[in-house]
Amino acid sequence: MKKAVLLLTLIFVFVLSAFALSKDYMEEEKDGKQFAKGSMYMTGQLGFNSYVATDEPFNALPFPLGARYEVALTDNIGIGGTIMYDKWSDYLGIFGGTWTFRVFKPSLDITYHFNLNKRRGLNLFAGASLGYSLLSVSNDLGNDYDGELKSEPHFAPFLGLHLYFWENGPGFFKNLLITSKVYWSVTGDFSGVTGAIGITYRIK
Repeated sequence: MKKAVLLLTLIFVFVLSAFALSKDYMEEEKDGKQFAKGSMYMTGQLGFNSYVATDEPFNALPFPLGARYEVALTDNIGIGGTIMYDKWSDYLGIFGGTWTFRVFKPSLDITYHFNLNKRRGLNLFAGASLGYSLLSVSNDLGNDYDGELKSEPHFAPFLGLHLYFWENGPGFFKNLLITSKVYWSVTGDFSGVTGAIGITYRIK
């Protein structure tokens, strides 16, 4: 329930941002673009899932953990990679034991940045992730897993937002951004709407 509320909050933020950006603020800055060719970004992030891959996990990682790297190929187009990690456990009785599921999700990301007016402190972007969900399953009794979940490719369009809270700050802080994203994974057992929020550091 908490994850669903947080995910809805992220979507609500995106909707408000879209309405707040009227035509008067849709002009691109000619100088000092927030996203410019050659820039590099590193992000540490927490994820939010709208789904549970198995029934009633009794021990779940509160938020999937991840990191993301991106480099600007042009003033609008970026390419990079993301890796996310998720973990949960199910108890199936004294004969079934405890099953522990771990999922690593590396992906290649292509992103288009809209480079909206810098005075708004916002940078909207959209793109898609193409990757692979690597599933690892273990059992405390040594049982073999014969369930339906498996490692599989995934494809997820996304919408994101950079918030430049400290762009006029000193030194290290002016390169820090708050980043939030909403994904729609459209393939496989791990499909559904997910989100992520994190801190981004602009390397250059």
